[in-house]
Amino acid sequence: METEANKPAKVVSAASAKAGLGGFLRGFARNPVLVSRIFVSKVKSDPMRVAQAAADAIPPGVRPVVGRVAWPAARFVKVRTRKILQRAAKGPLRDAKAHFEAGRMSDAVRVLQPQSRWPFVRRRMAYYEGEKAALGPNPIPPKPKIIMGERVAGRVLHMVTNALPYTQAGYTVRTHRIVTAQKAAGLDPHVVTSWGWPMLQGHTDAEPYEEIDGIPYYRLLPKGEMPFESQGRMIRGAADVSELVRTLRPQVLHAATDHRNGSVALAVRERTNTPFVYEVRGFLEETWVSRDPARVGSERHTLQREREAQIMREADAVVTLAETMAAEIVERGVPRERIFLAPNAVDDALLTADYDGEAFRDRFGIGRDEIVVGSVSSIVAYEGFATLLSAAALLRDAGTPVKVLLVGDGAERPALLEQVDRLGLKEAILPGRVGPDEALQAQAAIDIFVCPREDLRVCRLVTPLKPVEAMALGKPVVLSDLPALSELVGGEGAGLLVPPGDPAALAKALAALSDDPERRRIMGEAGKAEVAAHRTWSSLARTYQGIYQSLTENR
Repeated sequence: METEANKPAKVVSAASAKAGLGGFLRGFARNPVLVSRIFVSKVKSDPMRVAQAAADAIPPGVRPVVGRVAWPAARFVKVRTRKILQRAAKGPLRDAKAHFEAGRMSDAVRVLQPQSRWPFVRRRMAYYEGEKAALGPNPIPPKPKIIMGERVAGRVLHMVTNALPYTQAGYTVRTHRIVTAQKAAGLDPHVVTSWGWPMLQGHTDAEPYEEIDGIPYYRLLPKGEMPFESQGRMIRGAADVSELVRTLRPQVLHAATDHRNGSVALAVRERTNTPFVYEVRGFLEETWVSRDPARVGSERHTLQREREAQIMREADAVVTLAETMAAEIVERGVPRERIFLAPNAVDDALLTADYDGEAFRDRFGIGRDEIVVGSVSSIVAYEGFATLLSAAALLRDAGTPVKVLLVGDGAERPALLEQVDRLGLKEAILPGRVGPDEALQAQAAIDIFVCPREDLRVCRLVTPLKPVEAMALGKPVVLSDLPALSELVGGEGAGLLVPPGDPAALAKALAALSDDPERRRIMGEAGKAEVAAHRTWSSLARTYQGIYQSLTENR
């Protein structure tokens, strides 16, 4: 069955064919000078990472042959590099990296200054300085105004970090859902990605223009000198987007987080007098500190928080996903009347879609009568899946076993697999990453969708998409009792809320639902009704239309 809900699967499979060594070679054949510059730039900034990426790109059958030739040369280079670093700046480089990763950006530069006679040290210093400058109050120098022709009615230029088909993630899928819904509603959306993407990420055969489902996607591919830090790329981006705006003549700029897109949009607005909407999809500085609490209050955390707030205050309008996020934006100095809600949503077709969950269960040996609890998600620490596994162990020990299905991949997956072994939890299945159509099959295979997020600031503020998809498919949801998650289920009994980080409370909620199929059915219907009323892309397209109209009328 093909619906709007699973269309991106085709796009992503096409991207997979483009990626890897074959894509690199095709790109090199088309533009050897440009690809060579990109390669040299990456080698200068991070040679070990480039070597690993190159190794990963070699087809498995060829690796032994390449290894016999490349290993002696690689070992020689490694030994020589180690000796150079030992003589020069190994300690300071290591210390600078530690400072930078902890958010102490100025300290990272300071420890390298005594070794600045070395060219590779100066490059590293320039990188750190450029990353810090990108977070400053004026990262992009002003330029003269551009004379604009008559605007094209209904035309919107969306400015995003990355996009389909080269990146498959919640961010890129949301972008595509927004623009396809806007087109269906009569708008004329165009999308432009950040400067250098995706060529600088290794997709050297990327084209500057592509249409996906009839939506124009523009890519600002590198030419000439290659900035390797954020400020330089933002300056290039502002110049290229300004030229694109002069050509397309949109009525509105619509930039999605993070601050780099917002800063470019502000610069383009000043040059072209085009109204600017800033869509806050998350507070990425809070996501960054969630990986290490010691980063809270660091220089980077403080600078990025203030830069994001400055962009929000200067935008003509701010769009965000939930009331919890709107409240945070108000605290950062934006009047509530300039903030609009466009929550995570689903295609209308998902409300009536029929995905073959039984086939997915059969593939992993899950019986028809077994109760499956779990999630389809990025497997990262703040999602709280360790709590779910502990709850499943408690249920098993109490004689109420459930199957746990956690579909997806991420940094926390190895730790969860170790926890499964430690608990002897044979009932847990972690199949890893699957394609978007299989992800919806997995959603259909789950009887009770669980979102046990940790009690962290980022989880209190930002609403995830996957529970919304589960609700659209009629699944009961059990969520951590956090503001952003409680907002998802509304007040109509669409889900259960449990204390975060409490395996016993989660086990109790799951046991109650697993023993009561009628309650699960009623909750599933309530969740579907909640999504149909408030969380479809067609309804949100009308919200965007209203925002754009108010900005263009007041211009």
